[in-house]
Amino acid sequence: MKRAWVWVALVLSLGINVGVLATIGLTRMRTTARWEQLRPDGRPDMGRFADHLRLRGGEREQFVEIQRRLFETARQKSQELESLRAELRREMSTAEPDPVKIDEFLTRSGEVYQALDRAFVESILASREILTPEQQQRYFHILTRMREGAMRFGPRGGPPGGPPGGPPTHRPRNRRPPS
Repeated sequence: MKRAWVWVALVLSLGINVGVLATIGLTRMRTTARWEQLRPDGRPDMGRFADHLRLRGGEREQFVEIQRRLFETARQKSQELESLRAELRREMSTAEPDPVKIDEFLTRSGEVYQALDRAFVESILASREILTPEQQQRYFHILTRMREGAMRFGPRGGPPGGPPGGPPTHRPRNRRPPS
């Protein structure tokens, strides 16, 4: 009996981690959408990103294509992760969950996350190859701001890594009210 609870705890722990990483990934995509106007087909207009970096000609076309590929890969991998999560939930809710199937779902989820991380890294490296040092500096500034935005939780934002919804509105416990 104890062994079954260990499996359940492991799966729940991994599920929470997967959920947190997916939330961060989706928030990054949403943050990207704030930087870019969405076109009618739902894809961001990468040209505005290129404009911000003052790219022209062939470099601009290359940069836009790199960002377009990243967006498509991120969207496809996010859909794949959602499908894997649904299958994992179905398996865990059966009368007798199959540990082998659960392990397969978790392994596949890790592979999808790794592919998504690889796509982000490859996109950054490919972008750097066509940017001047000044443009790279602007590019990294934008990426940093996007990452900071991805770390904000709740409808009002809040400090990076801070509590959901911003700073607490209650009085700390160990303080006396002003006299």
